[in-house]
Amino acid sequence: MSAKERPEFEVRLRNKRVQRELDSLREADYQRVVAKLRALAKDPRPRGCEKLIDDIYRVRVGTFRIIYLVDDKNSRIEVGAIRRRAKGTYRGIEGIFK
Repeated sequence: MSAKERPEFEVRLRNKRVQRELDSLREADYQRVVAKLRALAKDPRPRGCEKLIDDIYRVRVGTFRIIYLVDDKNSRIEVGAIRRRAKGTYRGIEGIFK
């Protein structure tokens, strides 16, 4: 199946905390993150993404990291965190999607 034939994925924010993380971004950063989320709907594993654990990936958007789970069976992406890169960015990611 080619990229053009692949179904588009539904992108969901996992909870209200993720929505607050998104809403707290400056306008320019907000626009870039939203653009990347829309792009993930077409290609959930873009060039430059990194597999963290099982079906959990991260993609970079400037100084921010989008941590998300790819559910191929249901054509869904669940965004678990939108964080600025720091020492604790990936701490506790195992528990985000439980």
